[in-house]
Amino acid sequence: MNSKMKKSILAIILIGLTIIAVKSNANSVKDFSKTNLTDSVKKNVVDPVCKMKLKANASKTTVYNRVTYSFCSESCKQKFVAEPAKYVKK
Repeated sequence: MNSKMKKSILAIILIGLTIIAVKSNANSVKDFSKTNLTDSVKKNVVDPVCKMKLKANASKTTVYNRVTYSFCSESCKQKFVAEPAKYVKK
């Protein structure tokens, strides 16, 4: 294998690795249209388990089917994680 061919192969490998690195670091697009538990006027959310109203920046959250759900307590969060379909509106 000559030097020119080695350089070409190395360049192709580096370009491929660069593309992979860029794609893996890209931010994913979030679909906020599915967050049906958000009150857009008051910026409140509702705990899907106990129906308590919460501030939009609640610290206990989980993601189910690309939708982020907020909870009033770790207990409500664990109940939801165990049976999410029971609490999600269809």
